Amino acid sequence: MTITIKDHFSLEAKEGESLLTALSRSGIILPSPCGGRGYCKKCLVQILQGNVNGTEPDKDGWVLACRAKIQGNLLINRPENNIPGENEISHIIPGKKVHDKKILKAGIALDIGTTTIAASLLNLDDEREGFPVLDVISELNAQLPHGGDIMSRIDAARKRKTAELHLAINDQTREIIKHFMDKWSPGEIEKLIVSGNTVMLHFFLNVDPSGMGEVPFTPVFLEERIVKGSDLGLPAGEIIILPSISSFVGADIVSGMAALNLQSSPDERPSIFIDIGTNGEIALLNRGKIFCTSTAAGPAFEGAEIHMGMGGVLGAINRVEHNGEEFVVSTIGSIKPRGICGSGLIDTVALMLDLGIIDETGYMEAEGGEFFLTPGIKIINRDIRQFQLAKSAILSGIKILCKRTGLGLDEIANVYIAGGFGFFINKTNAVKSGLFPKEFLDKITVCGNLSLKGAEDALRDRNFLDKCRELKNACVNIDLSVDPDFMIEFSENMLF
Repeated sequence: MTITIKDHFSLEAKEGESLLTALSRSGIILPSPCGGRGYCKKCLVQILQGNVNGTEPDKDGWVLACRAKIQGNLLINRPENNIPGENEISHIIPGKKVHDKKILKAGIALDIGTTTIAASLLNLDDEREGFPVLDVISELNAQLPHGGDIMSRIDAARKRKTAELHLAINDQTREIIKHFMDKWSPGEIEKLIVSGNTVMLHFFLNVDPSGMGEVPFTPVFLEERIVKGSDLGLPAGEIIILPSISSFVGADIVSGMAALNLQSSPDERPSIFIDIGTNGEIALLNRGKIFCTSTAAGPAFEGAEIHMGMGGVLGAINRVEHNGEEFVVSTIGSIKPRGICGSGLIDTVALMLDLGIIDETGYMEAEGGEFFLTPGIKIINRDIRQFQLAKSAILSGIKILCKRTGLGLDEIANVYIAGGFGFFINKTNAVKSGLFPKEFLDKITVCGNLSLKGAEDALRDRNFLDKCRELKNACVNIDLSVDPDFMIEFSENMLF
């Protein structure tokens, strides 16, 4: 069977498979936070010619791709999502000189998030310039059709789809490497350093993460893994997977703390490191120990459970302001808005609170329970509730960690915020919306994607892996699922 995307290209499909599966196999990533179960209604595709089974197109030809079973050749309209090469963020790092001479040795840093994958290419020939970053690329994770959160992916693994999810991330990594090779023509990719959450690292190595889906949430490995590129069929000499702390506190936290040069020293002032993604991973450094936890924020901050939400890709609203008369939005890539990502949602909620559009309970004073932020982009009641669930999870995790270590919120000296949307987050609005306590406002440092930065530093510094091991060994993991005070905090922190 052939699927033709109007004005783009054609791809092959199997009879009887879902349109979602066929598109994702060819690198066209449609949002499917429900894991293809048909209730999130985000994987819409318009059929122009041809027929499908399993669902009936509406009068304009729109169907849910996860429910549409291919029965013959199809002509479809361009999906308003990730067609390869169109929604990736690829750019030269400002201030870095691009060398004309041939690069003999290069390294790639890779951060695998549940929603987004980011990678950077480093010139390992140029020690004088500190092994500079030449190029950076960010894409939606090709596993998204299997669900928008970690537990959906684990559930897919329990249904014997580990190899399928491994293949998705493996193929995507190979394409990223090819992109860098074609553009920069290095003699070789000497090393590939991989960071990310624990579940994603299992999939990367084709290791079944099912044990992390039920009590006692047991991973297969937490230590670093070193393999040959050929073992995974990737064109890289050596692949190093950075160490994790627990099933839900991964290498992204370890590499992020190491990149900030945080230490488990008795002289270190109390600091909190928070990586916000599909999970909120939190580390509190105090008196020579590191206390870590993870809280299930859900994918709201990465757009998956938001009506018009999306990841941090081109066209996502990442900043929102109010000029006294109307809302003014900015998008990634400065193009027409296609949806809203986490930082834009934080700004929006803070402004809606200021303007009285929502009250402290989250009730929205808007006709029909929806509010248009800008033409074509709206916030609905369910979005506010999803935000409340996510922000309460993060705030409750912070408060429980402080309580368990005997610290008041005002005793925290430094607050480091990491995560893919951390580049755009407005600190004042993050506090105003209830994501962080007011005591943190003047102590927040927004750090961006420190998981990727840590992987880059591992390419530059041969002692970086030792630093990661030391931080991992100093960590004490606190399981919020068995903490008697967590649900009390969670209920109280739902209010704005």
